[in-house]
Amino acid sequence: MQRKIIGIGNAIVDILCEVNDEFLAQNNLIKGSMSLIDEATDHKLSELNHVRTNSGGSAGNTIATISQLGQPSSFIGKTALDDFGKKFVSEIEKSGTSYVSKKYSNDPSAKSFILVTKDAQRTMCTFLGCASQITEDDINEEEIKGHEILYLEGYLWDQDSTIKALKKAIEIAKKHNVKIAFTLSDFFCVARHKTDFLKLIENDLDILFANEQEVIELLDLKTFDQEKISKFFSKNNKLTTIVTRGENGFAVFDQEKISEDNAYKIEKVIDTTGAGDAFAAGFLYEFSNGKSTFESAQKGNLCASKIIQKFGARFDDGELKNL
Repeated sequence: MQRKIIGIGNAIVDILCEVNDEFLAQNNLIKGSMSLIDEATDHKLSELNHVRTNSGGSAGNTIATISQLGQPSSFIGKTALDDFGKKFVSEIEKSGTSYVSKKYSNDPSAKSFILVTKDAQRTMCTFLGCASQITEDDINEEEIKGHEILYLEGYLWDQDSTIKALKKAIEIAKKHNVKIAFTLSDFFCVARHKTDFLKLIENDLDILFANEQEVIELLDLKTFDQEKISKFFSKNNKLTTIVTRGENGFAVFDQEKISEDNAYKIEKVIDTTGAGDAFAAGFLYEFSNGKSTFESAQKGNLCASKIIQKFGARFDDGELKNL
């Protein structure tokens, strides 16, 4: 089967830990955010009780889930040949994904402590290690041009060398008519790179994934204003934007057309880690197989509803068989 989707992202292993709000406050952590940590904080968090350890990374989660849904995909990342790096590569390949990166780093592989509170909110503390060392040398035209969609994560915009690599990938994709999909990743990521993200949206993207908070920050809004959001995104006449709204479902902005649907009724939310990643996976899987943007978003909605009923951002073998 043809590999239709290729993703580029931080290759990270997630370490899930249950904490309380007091722990977040004591460590000056903002609930729901992603912050980068140094080795000292890494050692401190390593002492927490670990509920689960599995491969993660925003784009990695999305690509692995697409493969598990039945559409084998490809992934470009950066790891070392250490235990965490080997775990990441092994698990993403087990999903049916081709890990095309063969240039390994001498620095340690990345890991992210996912701190889950009783309200199911996740706060991420990420030791990036070598994950952000993706360079232009890691981007190969032959690996990208045979795909239909290139999927990128906003988190990668935190390193200058990686930005150059992504821009090279974008140019290759445009040259070969490969659609470019992008996720804004995180509220604080949007705040850091707003100017660059706005340029990307206006000039390069075909598909954009965002949550409500991220869009409000991106467009300097006070509340979720459909009319203003639609007007802005229609500046790029090829762009489809999907905004996830938590318990309020989702909205698809397809030029002047707005489509909405409700969230699934869920008895108990366990962990919101990876909800956006799973949504993007469901959408891209259906979209790459010829479904409409609304139908694709409905599949994304379903995948997101399933992942938040378990710990972690990856599905186990067989979980998606009857989806």
